Amino acid sequence: MIQDIANSALKPLLALLFPVYEMLHDGNSRYYWAYIVSGIALGFLVCVLARKDERGWSALWQRDTWMSLSARNDYILLVLRPFLAFTILSWCIVKIGPIADWVAGVLRSIGVAGTVTDTTAVLYALALTVCLFVVDDFLKFIVHTAFHRFPALWEFHKVHHSAETLNFTTSERFHPFEAFLTGAVVAVGLGIVNGVFIAFAGAKLTPITIASANIFLFTANIFGGVLRHSPCWLAFPTWIERWIISPAMHQIHHSAEQRHWDTNMGVTLSVWDRLFGTLLVAEGQTVKSYGIGEETPEWRSMRTILFRPFIASAAILKGTLGRRLPHTPGAPKPTPARPH
Repeated sequence: MIQDIANSALKPLLALLFPVYEMLHDGNSRYYWAYIVSGIALGFLVCVLARKDERGWSALWQRDTWMSLSARNDYILLVLRPFLAFTILSWCIVKIGPIADWVAGVLRSIGVAGTVTDTTAVLYALALTVCLFVVDDFLKFIVHTAFHRFPALWEFHKVHHSAETLNFTTSERFHPFEAFLTGAVVAVGLGIVNGVFIAFAGAKLTPITIASANIFLFTANIFGGVLRHSPCWLAFPTWIERWIISPAMHQIHHSAEQRHWDTNMGVTLSVWDRLFGTLLVAEGQTVKSYGIGEETPEWRSMRTILFRPFIASAAILKGTLGRRLPHTPGAPKPTPARPH
């Protein structure tokens, strides 16, 4: 499907329809239909077990969740991302295949060569599946953390955190720059992993997948992954949350309260948060509202969402350089970074 879009004369139109394709056919999409169905079922189960609506079940069906200005901005970004990726910015998409081939070629040139039998092929496939999942999750954690820690990058990540209501498509509410940079870093990492395994086991080796998604990612998302960006509060037992990010933990990450900022950076695994000291389990926590504090109202227009990050980031970088270079009169004042 992706290759068909890239080669089609109807590329712009097909790119606009790509989010629908992702929902129906791509298990790598965080709003894949199976995740939506399982998430709604889990949300309903939580509501039934609680015997009262204290977990946001009713909020999931409220008009503001799906039709607020924040939600409408989510939809625009949901469509804009693939449109840019398949049209004017297609040249800057980093692809896994060429990287994997290059890595495999380098390894083979120095004598690396593996022998694979029917028995070891299964073990290699399982190892590849685990490595791809872990590397993908770790790299996304690192990039996500960088977008929080560095003021110039935080200006772009504000787009994601400026959401005032959460719905299933908020998972794709990212500034195009952040989406492309994250994709590039992850593609390089996964390309290296694939290249190593190709060198040792051959090009025909493939990971274990369901609906084209890594089986571990698919399993994690089936158990409430879609609810991470929703008003439904689904917490796991604390011992599980020390390993897996629950929907409630990610809602804490989106909280407008400063005490919750810069916590639970993980995508699927919470191991990285535990190692780097950013873990905050859901027990004893509540989220009153979402956003980036007092600055949130300033991020309600698409003009701000798309262009302010470039201006603010440039001002921050210029200010950093300005410590060594003469000050330029009239330079814009950088937007303060979110406190840590």
